[in-house]
Amino acid sequence: MNYYYDIILNWSEDKDYDFYEWNDFDSLELIKKIPLFKIKHKAFLDIATNNIKVDQTFLELIADKTLVSDKKNFKRIEYACLFTDTKNVYALEFDKEGNSISRSKLLVDDELNVLECIYGMKETQLEYVVKENLKMDSTLRQIKEAKKLIVLEINNLYQNKDIAKLKYLYYEYKKENIDDIDYIYEEIMHDLNKEFNEDILKLYYIIKLSYHSV
Repeated sequence: MNYYYDIILNWSEDKDYDFYEWNDFDSLELIKKIPLFKIKHKAFLDIATNNIKVDQTFLELIADKTLVSDKKNFKRIEYACLFTDTKNVYALEFDKEGNSISRSKLLVDDELNVLECIYGMKETQLEYVVKENLKMDSTLRQIKEAKKLIVLEINNLYQNKDIAKLKYLYYEYKKENIDDIDYIYEEIMHDLNKEFNEDILKLYYIIKLSYHSV
């Protein structure tokens, strides 16, 4: 079996984040050793866009083969591996039934290093069943989080009738003095349904700074 050593993975159950979307709150893992398989491009596309189920033979092949560095100790991931089609690399973790349960892309340097190692590697005929499509959303993670914070803050201020802060935020956002908090609320919520822009980003930073200054 082929292995790759010393890579960082960012496991997620719902979406495989590109490296530029990783943040300080993610639970990154330093993988010391993980099985590596070269597969057909069609199989790779299925893996990247769907939840899949592999057979027990494949599970037994990768069982307890992935080693994770946990500070001074080491632990094992029961069923995990890397897949490549010679152009891309993807990490999957499976449950004991063979269902894919989490996934990760790689940092650019790690992916390039893996791709340098696989030429001459024998291709594996992966047996799998496609379970369901992954929800594809091209919206950047940071944009989603920025909008979420704004919605939480504006809803909280509106429900608590914090007129002063709502007026302050709206002035900094639109450079308009408005006393009607219903109008302020509706305008901001309406803007959040539009394409993300510099003004909405500015509002996000204003809200963050308003707490740092307390």
